[in-house]
Amino acid sequence: MKKTAFFVLVFAVFLIFSTNSFAEDKTIEAEGVSSISKEDAIRQAQRSAVEEAVGIFIQSQTEVENFELKKDKIFSRTQGYITRFSVVKESKSGDLYKILIKATVSLDKIKDDLIAMKILLASMEHPKLMVLIEEDYKSMDNLGMGIAATEMASLLGAKGFELVDKSQVDAIMNNNQARQALAGNAKAAKALGLKFGAQYVVVGKVVAQDAGEAYPGSGLKSIQASLQLKVIQTQTGLVLGSVVKTGVSAHISPLTGATTAIQMCTQKAVDEYLINAITNSFQDYLNNGTPLKLHITGVGSFQKSRMVIEVIEKVERVASSKKEGWNKTGGILELSLLYKGTSEELAEVIDGKKVGAGKLEVIDVAPERLDCILK
Repeated sequence: MKKTAFFVLVFAVFLIFSTNSFAEDKTIEAEGVSSISKEDAIRQAQRSAVEEAVGIFIQSQTEVENFELKKDKIFSRTQGYITRFSVVKESKSGDLYKILIKATVSLDKIKDDLIAMKILLASMEHPKLMVLIEEDYKSMDNLGMGIAATEMASLLGAKGFELVDKSQVDAIMNNNQARQALAGNAKAAKALGLKFGAQYVVVGKVVAQDAGEAYPGSGLKSIQASLQLKVIQTQTGLVLGSVVKTGVSAHISPLTGATTAIQMCTQKAVDEYLINAITNSFQDYLNNGTPLKLHITGVGSFQKSRMVIEVIEKVERVASSKKEGWNKTGGILELSLLYKGTSEELAEVIDGKKVGAGKLEVIDVAPERLDCILK
């Protein structure tokens, strides 16, 4: 008997934007100086290499401040981050040792620790992640427990992600749009993300199946589970990628076996794919530009709209701008930007920025949008 249950969870994440992978090593040249010994100078150089690697992931002032509070914990693991190094140049002047090294640093390990310490999450301004999981049980009764959704909530919560109130989830559990998204409709997933203010929508399906007796005469049921996920970036509607993870469990109870198998594939999906897909996506946008909408009121003339655009385009780290529209009656100017930073950082830059005889005042900030007024 085949039954299907729909479970929707909405998470607040911090978050990021592309398929580029930062799960790799980076070679860095760094210098260390010490009046104690050559070995201490090498340690200082290694520490500098790690600090440079950390800078790949944290860029905003807030994150730098957060890192400063916890950097000793990061630097205490320096040896674990550096996979190999060689001395490029060394010198000694009196009691002062100066060493230049070339070090290979594991970005994987650094990112994992930054996530664990909740430093990386904050730099993403906690974007929302909406997760829709469909559960399908073959050759089994419908357990109706939302095992994958519950496990994913637990795993992401433990890593510092916030969950949206469950009442919002329950309201759309059987929503037609949710069913379309689960069926693979990226436009429906995007619409749901926009409706709930989520920057990413994760849609998935987990299938659990009773494959029969695990071992002849054992009485144990072999339960196999497979979870398929894909991630949609809400603002662009782009599918960032997809993954399939599996889990197998043998138990006398189909319920216990299915629970264990589904938990196994869910944990693999979160640890080996989901977090990387989102944070890598965010990192790519920081490097190439984050899509932001700029909504400015009080722009009462076409000339003023041109002046505002000129000021915005000269702002450092604005990669591009496009005028979406201007309305004289409402005095509303709408711009689409690519900004190499976060909306919070852009707000700090343009708040109070002079435009002719007036100035811009930021009145609302969201991860993907800024509202301003020209005074």
